[in-house]
Amino acid sequence: MNKNGLGLLDIILVIAKRKYLVITICCLVAIAAIIYSLLVPQYWESKATLMPIAESGGLGSLGGGIMDILGSGILQTDKFDMAVDFIYIMQSRKFQEEVVRKFNLIPYYKIDEPDTLKAMELAVKQLSESTMQIFYDQKTYLVNIIAETKNKELSRQIVQYHVDSLNKYILHSKMSKGRQKREFLEKQVNNHLQTVDSLSVLLRDFQKKNRSIDITQQTQAQLTLYSEIVSEYMQTEIEHSLAQSQYSSDSPAVIALAEKMQLLKQKIKSLENSGSDLVPEYIVQIDKIPDLAMQYAQLMLNVEIEKKIIEYLYPQFELAKLEEVKDLPTFEVYDAPQLAGIRSKPKRALTVVLSTVAAFVLSCVLALILESLQGENKEKITAINTALFHKKKVS
Repeated sequence: MNKNGLGLLDIILVIAKRKYLVITICCLVAIAAIIYSLLVPQYWESKATLMPIAESGGLGSLGGGIMDILGSGILQTDKFDMAVDFIYIMQSRKFQEEVVRKFNLIPYYKIDEPDTLKAMELAVKQLSESTMQIFYDQKTYLVNIIAETKNKELSRQIVQYHVDSLNKYILHSKMSKGRQKREFLEKQVNNHLQTVDSLSVLLRDFQKKNRSIDITQQTQAQLTLYSEIVSEYMQTEIEHSLAQSQYSSDSPAVIALAEKMQLLKQKIKSLENSGSDLVPEYIVQIDKIPDLAMQYAQLMLNVEIEKKIIEYLYPQFELAKLEEVKDLPTFEVYDAPQLAGIRSKPKRALTVVLSTVAAFVLSCVLALILESLQGENKEKITAINTALFHKKKVS
């Protein structure tokens, strides 16, 4: 060998010299790798991919060019935010504990711990570190859910449970701001609609009880009639006084005017007094007009107020329903979890090849080390022999 160092040719010669050592080590390691890959448990992987669905529109709907670019960027940002929410939900402690309980994973992980809290802690750690992979692919904008267990059906069921539970959480458990606003406005609208219905019933009963359809028009007509009769009575009274000044009290003109005055006075009293038999039921008595008008006006005012409130609330309620749909994150199952056809590990061929290559490299290093040690020993022995031979010669 070159004293200045080992060259490539020297290395090849050393390996060739100790080829049996290299071959023996490589064969033993390869056999051990084969046995290991046959004995180690097989793992099966199942996968689902979810596509977050974001509302389109906004800047992107305003036109082409820069608006399309900005709109697309905002849309992808919305998808990323949704994906982060999905991953956070599925990686939360509560969610993972539900998975452990659902599939009884504590015995599966062979956790022999009497403390239930500690056992759950270890199972959740195993689930997140060795069984589940949940991540977002920024190139495809897809959320990937992967489960790897010793049972292919168990892997598929765990992934399917993640998808179903996430969907259930979004649809039934997550109280978004839009949903809270919609429920509040819906309650307010329903309350005011019920109030309008109640007032409508009161108004109907009021009209039925007082035999009135429109108290304003009816009282206006009644007051007009009353004023006309009072005016006619006053005119007749003036004519009667004038006749008395010109004729005797038994004059036919004076008597006729007196009778007319008496008739008009009876009409006036019948209009002023309630419950008179001379007045039809549909005619409102004068003494009732202030109270009835006040009650009717109050009922109509309340109805109008409630209608105005509903006119104000209802558009906001409809808008809140749209905001709730937009605010609720949704997803589409791009790839549903399936039973694995090929095990995910162990990769037997790769294990054997890598082990054999590593064994070859290590055996070569070992051969070089042995060769180096052997060379140093030879030099030491030669030096010792030379020293002894030189001593004998001198003596």
